[in-house]
Amino acid sequence: EGIKFSAETGDIVLKLPFPKESGLDLQKFSPTAITVAPNGDIYVVDGYGSQRVSRFDKNFKHIKTIGAKGKEHGQFTTNHGVWVNTLKKEPELYIADRANDRIEIFSLDMDYKRTIPGVRKPCCFYQANGQIFIPELDKRVTILDDKDAVVAQLGDGTGVDPKQLDKNPQVFATPHAVTVASNGDLYVTEWLPNARVRKFKHTPTTV
Repeated sequence: EGIKFSAETGDIVLKLPFPKESGLDLQKFSPTAITVAPNGDIYVVDGYGSQRVSRFDKNFKHIKTIGAKGKEHGQFTTNHGVWVNTLKKEPELYIADRANDRIEIFSLDMDYKRTIPGVRKPCCFYQANGQIFIPELDKRVTILDDKDAVVAQLGDGTGVDPKQLDKNPQVFATPHAVTVASNGDLYVTEWLPNARVRKFKHTPTTV
């Protein structure tokens, strides 16, 4: 289920189960991410379950559900992350279609628009400083600008002895989530048996 907490108390305010209004009778609902649009609409991806994406309004009323398991546009295989990108004039919905190695982009009405290929098992998104940060489970973190162009690809662990990946601070093994501090510092968590969280200090570029 999706869960909303009170920022003041930490109490659970709301639980969002899979919407029966969709008409789908699911045996399993295992959402992996949730995001909120500027108008308050809520989007939930069922990344470990049905591969559906559900939209609710700010009052938690179900609006629409799309998706299914597959490789066609509008289908997903482990739609692990979801984000409302507000870097463009019109906000767009970004979905990390992890096992298909792509990012699927939709309008906020959930109409398919385009695909960003070439990512390696994208997990989720974080927006900061005019950029989108994407942890890729296959040994890399990619940063996109507001036009979806690659700004940087960090710590590519391809070619490193797998036994050394979780011991090498210079490369990534399995980036799973990222966040960026207000001063630009980057934090990356990796999905490893012993886990790992790393901080990367932001150094402003001087020209």
